[in-house]
Amino acid sequence: MVDSVQDRLRIGVAEIESRAALFDHRQGYFDGDQRLPYAPPGVSVEYLELRRQALANWIRPALNAPVQRMDAESLSFADTGKTDPDVWQHVWVTNDLETRQRIVYESMMTHGRGVLSVSKAGAGAKVSVESARRVYLHPSPEDPFTPAFAVKMWTETARPASALWVPSAVDVTGAKTIAVLYTDTTCHRFERAGHAGPGAWELVRETDHGLGDIPFVQFGHQVDADNVPRSPVDDLEALQDAINTIRFNTLLAMQFSAYRQRVVVGYDPVMRDAAGEVVYVRDEGGEVVIGPDGQPVPQLRQAGRASVDRMLVFPGADTKVFDLAESNLDRYISVYKAFLTDLFSKAQVPPQYALDRMANLSGDALSGAESTLTSLVAELKREVVSGMRKVLRLTDVARGQEPRNRTIDWADTEPRSFAQTVDGVVKLVSAGFPRKAAFDMLPGATPAKLENWMQMQQDEAADAFGARMLEQFTTDLSGDDVSGGIGRAGR
Repeated sequence: MVDSVQDRLRIGVAEIESRAALFDHRQGYFDGDQRLPYAPPGVSVEYLELRRQALANWIRPALNAPVQRMDAESLSFADTGKTDPDVWQHVWVTNDLETRQRIVYESMMTHGRGVLSVSKAGAGAKVSVESARRVYLHPSPEDPFTPAFAVKMWTETARPASALWVPSAVDVTGAKTIAVLYTDTTCHRFERAGHAGPGAWELVRETDHGLGDIPFVQFGHQVDADNVPRSPVDDLEALQDAINTIRFNTLLAMQFSAYRQRVVVGYDPVMRDAAGEVVYVRDEGGEVVIGPDGQPVPQLRQAGRASVDRMLVFPGADTKVFDLAESNLDRYISVYKAFLTDLFSKAQVPPQYALDRMANLSGDALSGAESTLTSLVAELKREVVSGMRKVLRLTDVARGQEPRNRTIDWADTEPRSFAQTVDGVVKLVSAGFPRKAAFDMLPGATPAKLENWMQMQQDEAADAFGARMLEQFTTDLSGDDVSGGIGRAGR
């Protein structure tokens, strides 16, 4: 058993360490830490500063566009369709998944996978967002979509590092690396000193987690038949580098060739005497000054400075003065916009998220422009529901309840014209469509709001009925008084 545990630990640790560099690379591109455009060796500081300014991170807004459409508003049972306020309140809200759910979706778009873990917390369940950099789920050889075991590894520091220099082999920080192996039933905690080499793991303790399954759930994005996810960053990296290069070339053109250049040819600035001999620079002793190349330094005539209130006069019959036209920056901008559109199209995001190309569009036109993004969001929602169903089943076990399948009720975040939506809802209700189902189509409608709306409608209907009854009763009573008065007067 010990050998089996050690082998699994070794596999998990090796996978985590081997994937760390790729994880950091993808995260860097998402955060804007990207490769600089090429610059030849020995360029000036001004040149290097323009290269630094050329970086513009477009990957982040492109990948955040679908994430911003992902907003869970309630949970429902998969079999009955009824909402589950208990799990929503005691699991979802208690673990602050209303805000932390975004971390999982963002990790799916950046690294191809997000991870959640479940553990017991007294009589309740704790759901934690995990870093995909620190967790490895080993696929079962029989079914790659079922994990055989999981390993989580991280580093802890007991005290701050000293400012004194010591040999690197001496551990002065108290740092230690911790790795926990998770099976269906047990957690095996291992530790090793911060500077220890491979094979120095020490088993600290074993505990039963009591969930009956691996307590980690992976949310994979665009997985293949082997459950290997795909990161959108890998597809966008080359386009992002090209965009940065185009920006760099544009900045160079703006800095050095965006202005009309004046050129003088056929002008000899070397001073000569009456005999036509070159006049050389002499020192205080009258000796000719020798330059770094070992040749005498000639005296040069100042060519003058161009200005609106100056005239340039050059000696010599062969001297010619002309202008070189400035660079057309519109061509750089056109290429830049084209590449930017390619990047957003590759990410299945409409280009209006980056460019001001569309304005005053109708709801139908806007929905048509965002059809690819809508499809991507729908795909992400299916992937999230699949993973969240497993998470909530684990929370049922942690809370001592029978596991049940649930689905997520998503908030309506699609762009629509409010006037067109209301017009459609009114027509549906007029045709006999259920009011509650029609109201659910309104922007911002939630199950709680629907219940309030229906209750308010019932209250208003009851108030209106009571008002009509009171009005009728008052009318009848007034009629009786008038009739009675006439009868008595006649007698």
